[in-house]
Amino acid sequence: MVSRALALDDRARATPLYPVCSPARAVVDAARDLRQLRPVRAIVAEAVQRGYADLTSLDEEIRRARRSRTALIRKAFEEVAAGTRSAPEAELRECLAGSSVLSEIHWNPRLLGADGTSLPTPDGYLADAAVALEVDSQEYHFRPADWTRTLDRHNELSRHGILVLHFTPAQIRREPRRVRRTVEDAYDSRRGVGATARVRVGQPSC
Repeated sequence: MVSRALALDDRARATPLYPVCSPARAVVDAARDLRQLRPVRAIVAEAVQRGYADLTSLDEEIRRARRSRTALIRKAFEEVAAGTRSAPEAELRECLAGSSVLSEIHWNPRLLGADGTSLPTPDGYLADAAVALEVDSQEYHFRPADWTRTLDRHNELSRHGILVLHFTPAQIRREPRRVRRTVEDAYDSRRGVGATARVRVGQPSC
């Protein structure tokens, strides 16, 4: 498909046949042709997670496109900038955003133990109740090694006093109220008994 552009991509890469646009331009242009939020979330999150495009270059491309069919990618970009790194994580963030019970949720935070050692990074974390949130897809756990790695992460967080809650993308999508109620109840119960963990949220790695 050929489409017009008001400005050429100054980050385009030269090839023997023709210039190839930058990943950031490709992400924004692809997202502008989509009409559903979920695939837009997946494209943006995948590009950032795999290091194809950074937040700065994506932001510049979105600003270049202005308001021309950018509502969905602006929302997806906001979610990734807040820390989510996949479409299901963004859906969990949206599911919990309307809660009047929960405190701030740190998305993909850098957690440190009392001695400064790095701990596994959960998808979401409620620091004042030491509750971690994990989105687990069946595809990710298809191999035994992946399942073992998830168990190791769970046990390491639990060893430091953190309660880990697991949800599948299907649960988040089909039963958002039930998921939110589960997180709220766990949060309330942990705060109610004064649950603490010797864990702190560190500064994001550069």
